[in-house]
Amino acid sequence: MKHLYLGMVCALSAGFAWGQNVPYTTELISQPYAPLQEYSSLNLEFGWDDPEEILPIPFNMVVWGDTCTLLGTANLGEMILGAGNANHLIAPVFSDICDVAPADSTGQDVSEIRHTLEGVAPNRIFKVEYHNVGFYDEVYAMDSVITASQRATYQVWLHEAGTITYHYGPNTITDFALIAADFINTSGLIGNFDPYSYGGTLLVAEGAADAPQFQSTDDIYGWLYSGAEGWGDTWPSEGTGYVFNPIQPTNVSTPTNLEVMAAFPNPAHDVLHVQWDGGAPVDALWIDAQGRIAGAARLQPGRTTLDVAELDAGAYTLRVKEGSAIRIVIQH
Repeated sequence: MKHLYLGMVCALSAGFAWGQNVPYTTELISQPYAPLQEYSSLNLEFGWDDPEEILPIPFNMVVWGDTCTLLGTANLGEMILGAGNANHLIAPVFSDICDVAPADSTGQDVSEIRHTLEGVAPNRIFKVEYHNVGFYDEVYAMDSVITASQRATYQVWLHEAGTITYHYGPNTITDFALIAADFINTSGLIGNFDPYSYGGTLLVAEGAADAPQFQSTDDIYGWLYSGAEGWGDTWPSEGTGYVFNPIQPTNVSTPTNLEVMAAFPNPAHDVLHVQWDGGAPVDALWIDAQGRIAGAARLQPGRTTLDVAELDAGAYTLRVKEGSAIRIVIQH
């Protein structure tokens, strides 16, 4: 049995409630669900579970008032991590999702995480569709017959202007305790999250999934044990949507003198050349796709050559203390 390492809270009313330094207002929408027609899929292994993959979003995304230079699938696969000056989580669901393929001996019935880009700058939308996903506690149950009767399809739209939208599609969910995976069945956002101290702020849906309330709390640990029910025994009907509209950030400062950083080759194999336009040496950190510190580097003014042979293959952000950052992919 797997368990989430984080949680969320909720509230929304006739006028939507929010607070505690939450840089979003929220609204409900109802519109026909439109599956992605032209898309690419993340290169996930057959029978995938807990994928940690970088999303090829072509623009920096402002999440929780913070410019995130890296976004990728995270946690139990159901969330999107935004890594900037802090870590933020975009959670269309809290359930432990996985590929339904192990329940189909023919290998024809699969789940995919699809994506596409629409529009033109500065109004582009990067759309991520979780298509026909199953739930770990059913697909990997220790019963003699493996099934995957609980299915869901939904999308996350990341707007270049900072709006985040969840669009819920068709589902066959009836066993709500099963999909909650011993946690809370809900959705929302988490800002400035620290999984070790449970620091951060939660903005989460609670109440019937088609008409929830959103509220926020800075006491994540307390909320986890408060008896909150999230959506309870409900799931959003096809066509239900949640919109998170950004307002002026309240707790994120922007560096006034942000030096430029460039790097090549990218992807890198054994060495990486970093061009730093600052006037003095600076310390930098390697941040992996889960927002964890994977290493440190010292950058000199001009060009610095870094040995990256010891870094695991994957997507990283190389970030200096002053805030400049760049996406780097390591391949061996």
